[in-house]
Amino acid sequence: MLEEVTTEFIFKFMLIFARLGTAFMLFPALGDHNVFMRGRLAIAMTVTFVLYLLIMSSLPAYSENLLYNVSLLFIEVVIGLIITIGAKCYFLSLHTIGQIISMQSGLGAATFFDPGQRSQVAIFGNLLIISTTVYIFITDTHYLFIQVILDSYTRFPPGELLEISDMSKFVTHVVNDSFILAFKISSPFLLLGMVLLVGAGILSRLMPNLQVFFILTPAQVLLMFMILYLVMETLVEKIITAVQMTMGLTSF
Repeated sequence: MLEEVTTEFIFKFMLIFARLGTAFMLFPALGDHNVFMRGRLAIAMTVTFVLYLLIMSSLPAYSENLLYNVSLLFIEVVIGLIITIGAKCYFLSLHTIGQIISMQSGLGAATFFDPGQRSQVAIFGNLLIISTTVYIFITDTHYLFIQVILDSYTRFPPGELLEISDMSKFVTHVVNDSFILAFKISSPFLLLGMVLLVGAGILSRLMPNLQVFFILTPAQVLLMFMILYLVMETLVEKIITAVQMTMGLTSF
């Protein structure tokens, strides 16, 4: 009897952990590589135990069919990916924004190692990632992540197959919208960069002997930093709002 109870508990616990653990790997801030792995694992295990007490009655029972049990775990992993892929896409659009700012400021060659991407990225991208991560905890958005996982058991009951067409439409929409949002946010920098280059071209035609880029580069860097200082808060708020909205879409 005790063995059956233990097996049932472990199976249901693993079902919850499969969905929540997958989501925690991709959630912005919580799934960041800067957060040490054991800490993320401890948080995921704790939240899994809390959710188990809330939803254990809605979970499918353990079966002697190994293939059936594995398929349930696989479905839970896929659901965890779908829940978080939207928030991750919007969060990673900060790298695109940072790359555009770096190119427009003339600091495109200034890169920094990002442990999340495991590659060299634009230094402005890292600045925006760190600022947005701090803002997520300040605005208590990380609590929304846990709420979304709890709500997902109403939207995606365990053991039910997903609609592939709805999944593909959602992923396509999020990827497309994240790129559009990145270019909209970067528009002030693109506009200023174009104005500076047009002005430098006119000045070079009027004064051919003038070293235009020697004068332009410091002004370009200074102006880009000034624009970033002015729009930094709005920029981060736009990304956080997009993350919160896509979390709302996956929970209803």
